[in-house]
Amino acid sequence: MGKKIKVELPKFTWWDWFLILGFITVSVIVSILKGNFSTLSFIAGTCSILCVIFGVKGSVLNFLFGFAGSCIQGYIALKSGLYANAALFLLYNVPMQFVGWFQWRKRMLGGGREGIKTRWMTWPQRALLVVLCALSVWGVSRLLLMTDDPQPVSDALAMTVAVGAQFLLTFAFIEQWFMWLVVNGANLIMWSIAAARGVQFAPIMIIQYVFYTMNSIYGIVLWSRMSKKG
Repeated sequence: MGKKIKVELPKFTWWDWFLILGFITVSVIVSILKGNFSTLSFIAGTCSILCVIFGVKGSVLNFLFGFAGSCIQGYIALKSGLYANAALFLLYNVPMQFVGWFQWRKRMLGGGREGIKTRWMTWPQRALLVVLCALSVWGVSRLLLMTDDPQPVSDALAMTVAVGAQFLLTFAFIEQWFMWLVVNGANLIMWSIAAARGVQFAPIMIIQYVFYTMNSIYGIVLWSRMSKKG
């Protein structure tokens, strides 16, 4: 008979509340100042912030919020003409939430109370990852140049590196947090340019990726500790 695993709600620290309340507060203030509040962006951002917080803690619950956030952000990217970003969320991130859920259930520490068993990649694996990402960015950007995508290079970089980061997240590799730093940087550039063009969703998306960047740094620290537990 299989061992029953209880999915528990992890305890939030002051840092977690800072990310949640900070994102909500800054988003509302910026939206009021600009007179351009986007309910969809706000919901997507909140789901995504909760997703990354639960992800840092090694909780499988991150995939529930990841599913909701990916669906909404995919729609937002599609409406903004960022096709690679839309494909990333809708065709890749959404199904990967289900894969991740089942993979993480196998790697729980202490029945889910102590996060998950994380691991580092080998140097050959890292080298292969860098080469694959570089080739993918080049190939996707060439394809996007044939569309009306306003930012083909940034869009391609954000999409392809995020594909690799989501894969590493699914299989609990710590290097995923370094890749998310690259993804967040590319998205900050992309949505800043979109904001300058007057795209409605852009301001909240910028705020969202600023908080993502801070959380990615925190993720490197916390996942390194979990790797020692495992």
